[in-house]
Amino acid sequence: MLQISSVFEFRRSDKYGYASNWSERHVAFVSGLGTFGLCDGLITAAGKAMRCGSVIIRSAITQTPRQYESHNEYCLHFSKGTCMKCADRCPAGAINQYGHDKDKCREYQRNTIVPFTRQKYALESTCCGLCQVGVPCENCIPVRLK
Repeated sequence: MLQISSVFEFRRSDKYGYASNWSERHVAFVSGLGTFGLCDGLITAAGKAMRCGSVIIRSAITQTPRQYESHNEYCLHFSKGTCMKCADRCPAGAINQYGHDKDKCREYQRNTIVPFTRQKYALESTCCGLCQVGVPCENCIPVRLK
């Protein structure tokens, strides 16, 4: 895996499960670009079927006005008590009404996706992402903005 920063690492947390010490999604959230969905994906104006990255600079910049008040406001499950399409799409059963089980998700990636992509495509891949496509928030914010 390409690692640009020598301080980046994955960690195991009793409270949060498997995590890293840097999250591009959280940087985007703090920057005012979206809120989190039930599966932990970041729902932006372009939806959650996207990739994001960050660059750290030392500069004074104008703050981006936030269009939301809550960290999960764009998710239909959290804002309206409906949807859960991402849970239906998850082949690992790692998403339920309480959120995303990162350990169960990681286990599926390592034990199912890695062997499949290695054998079928000769690739080393742990990517799934089925919870981010075929859902109302795939390419937009599905809740009406204020």
